[in-house]
Amino acid sequence: MDDNSSIASFEEVANPSYEGFKTSEEKNIELLKALVSRSAANGGPAKGLADDEVPDVCYVLQYKGWGGKLVDIQRSLDPIDIQLNGNDGEALATGKTKPVLEIVTKVSTQLVRQSGPTRYSHHRAPQRRCGAPYDPYFVDPYNEAYRNPGYQQNDDDSEVKISKVEQTTMVINSIHLINALKAVVGYYTGVNFVGNSVKINAPYDVLIHHRAALARYKVSQPETHDEEYAFTTAKHIDVLLSFLAKTLGKQIREEEERHKSSTPKATFDNLWLVLKPGTVVYAEQNYKWTPFVISRVHNPFRSSGDEPKPYIVECWNIAYSMDRFSRIMHSFTIDPFSGEEAILNLRVIPARFFRGEDHDMSPADVSARQIELGQVAWELAKGPAYMSYEGGLVKKQFQQDYESYPTGATGYMSGRVIVDCQGFERYSNECPTDHGRRRRSPPPPARSPPLKDQLPYFGPRCGCSACSKEADSAEVERLSPFAGFEDLDPACDDPPASDLYFLAMSKVVSGFILTQRRWGHFNVEHLRDVKFDREAFKYLVLDDDIKWTVKALIGKFASANGQVSPWPSDFVKNKGQGRIFLLHGSPGVGKTCTAEATAELAQRPLLSLTSGDLSTHSYTVEKNLDYFLTLGERFGAIVLLDEADVYLETRRAKDIARNGLVSIFLRALEYYRGVLFLTSNRVETFDSAFTSRIHVALHYKNLTDGDREKIWLNSFERLERDSAGQVHISVATREYAYESGDVQRLRWNGREIRNALQTAVALAEADAAEDGADRVTVTDKHLRYVVRMSRGFRKFLRHSRGRGGDADVHMDDIVDVDNDDDDDDDDDDDEDENDTDEDQGSIIYD
Repeated sequence: MDDNSSIASFEEVANPSYEGFKTSEEKNIELLKALVSRSAANGGPAKGLADDEVPDVCYVLQYKGWGGKLVDIQRSLDPIDIQLNGNDGEALATGKTKPVLEIVTKVSTQLVRQSGPTRYSHHRAPQRRCGAPYDPYFVDPYNEAYRNPGYQQNDDDSEVKISKVEQTTMVINSIHLINALKAVVGYYTGVNFVGNSVKINAPYDVLIHHRAALARYKVSQPETHDEEYAFTTAKHIDVLLSFLAKTLGKQIREEEERHKSSTPKATFDNLWLVLKPGTVVYAEQNYKWTPFVISRVHNPFRSSGDEPKPYIVECWNIAYSMDRFSRIMHSFTIDPFSGEEAILNLRVIPARFFRGEDHDMSPADVSARQIELGQVAWELAKGPAYMSYEGGLVKKQFQQDYESYPTGATGYMSGRVIVDCQGFERYSNECPTDHGRRRRSPPPPARSPPLKDQLPYFGPRCGCSACSKEADSAEVERLSPFAGFEDLDPACDDPPASDLYFLAMSKVVSGFILTQRRWGHFNVEHLRDVKFDREAFKYLVLDDDIKWTVKALIGKFASANGQVSPWPSDFVKNKGQGRIFLLHGSPGVGKTCTAEATAELAQRPLLSLTSGDLSTHSYTVEKNLDYFLTLGERFGAIVLLDEADVYLETRRAKDIARNGLVSIFLRALEYYRGVLFLTSNRVETFDSAFTSRIHVALHYKNLTDGDREKIWLNSFERLERDSAGQVHISVATREYAYESGDVQRLRWNGREIRNALQTAVALAEADAAEDGADRVTVTDKHLRYVVRMSRGFRKFLRHSRGRGGDADVHMDDIVDVDNDDDDDDDDDDDEDENDTDEDQGSIIYD
């Protein structure tokens, strides 16, 4: 009878015995272990270790199967020569006592069949045998090596192949060595020495960076170490240093030779040597090389056959944010490069190689300069500071909702500013003169800044029980160089004693640009103390009584040292305690100059406003006027509102908008707490309510010929003085300006005289450049040309008005090229224009 049809046979098939049954994973691991052992027996080069053998340094090779499963471990006394698709391997051996160092390398393996493909070699998932459990985790249909046990397989015809070398890790098992590392490693983000064993990935950068410190610690251990502990610590340090020298010594020596060359160079694979956490590097930010402190370097581990990946250098510096100095994180990328590259060409340059932006300073001088600028930045951040600035404004970007725009004015700027970091954060977003200029643009490609790390407060120390006990009993413990770096308010906190704090501080401060009425960012190195022109008031061509009155009234509000200080609180108890000056008269008679010279005399900032800054709509005027007057009080500035007629005109019964505008301005004058100058050409249209708000009204008469001669004389003197002798005014030019009928008939006002002189100087500079002269001489020829142009332009205006606005006038009417002195029509302008018998001005007291 056929056995297949018998009941017994049927029962044996239908009810198999599960005693001793093993899953596919268990069988494949046993198979792989056996093949590894057999491969080693066939001539593996590594020197295996007995189970009870514990060397100082043990090399470990971990075999991983499909899915990352650990299959086997090979231990060796010598480094293991790993060959891709090779046959290295040895059976697992475990010792109870651990070596000082274990060097663990993980490799991925596969089983390779020597007899060629089987009938299941077409990546087809095998079928399960009846009754055998299915284990999808370990069955790889695309790898012939991992078969379900239900298949026939010739184990003698397979061998282990290493397909990929992964990460090599050092395991430090010596507590003596771990405590020694605690004593020398102070700040190294991403590495900690907690526990009885520590893992450090190759190329062991934290150990290489501190190998010299370890060597010093070996011979100068704390006195708390007894003889046995000190001996063991020194021995284990020697084990580590010997391993590093044997493994990486040649590679490091060659790289350091590149660093010492006349043009320091580096290779990409060894670039981490010069990027030690806690050290200073320079990177370009806002078009300026800026110092940063390295927090962490993501050293791109590269598996066999992988493309190189970029370094990610996480850094921080100290910058003003949220009313205090805080650490701000940044991230820089160094892309892979082949061969050698000059270190100065890298995006991140270590401080010991950086020689300044112009490559003309030593690294020590660069650091000293940066520390000095950092100290200046700290002082400037304490409160508003009145400074002079000449240089490029820093372009900072603000990014929000996938859009970005500059957070301040940009370009080159020369003039006076108020450095006010706190004021920028409080007031810049509401600046009326910025809203119309803000242009949105696509954001630059950037990733989020890295998370802020934790700075150590205490310095590094040995972690043994004896040293810990002594540290706990010590009255003063050694602090970290980074202690006290977090969140300091310069107005009330003391800075750390460490120069590193000022070195890492951002050299960019924020503030207000007085001439533009906008906020911006300034490089500290372009800021200078203001040089006040104390003689400006002397050069004003005004009646002596007027000058004496202004000087007397403004004297009590002068700044003693030229520093910004808000108006004193005892000066303003309630409303009506400010000082309001009204300067009225014809254009060009010195009204604006009076305010400017007064600000120089008082050594206070001048905040000059126009109707364009305030608008003419009631709601906008109220908001903008309150904004600028608030800044005027904060800066202790003299506020000048030029051509204020539009806000001071008489209210009308049916003009609600006009009435609201005047009421807003009246209330602002009532409660303003500083010094305000108003200038006007039409005082006769003023609302009567303003009379009681104005403390001093100064009336400016038209200029006489004698006044104009004084203005010419003062202008010539100041020009030669300010140019340091580079501009010379000839005698003929002076005589022509003082005595010529051509000049006198034009009856120029002060502003026109200034413009004429500036034009004449520009013509003289062009002639000097053409002749190659070092000194600029303004001759009467230059001034005569300006006079002819002015006379021709006046003819043009008369003819144009006479023709009803027709501007079709011949060029000869604009420039009097024939130099005839006919100016008959000028006599029409003489009437009531010049009264030499009247006083220069009148004074009205409130």
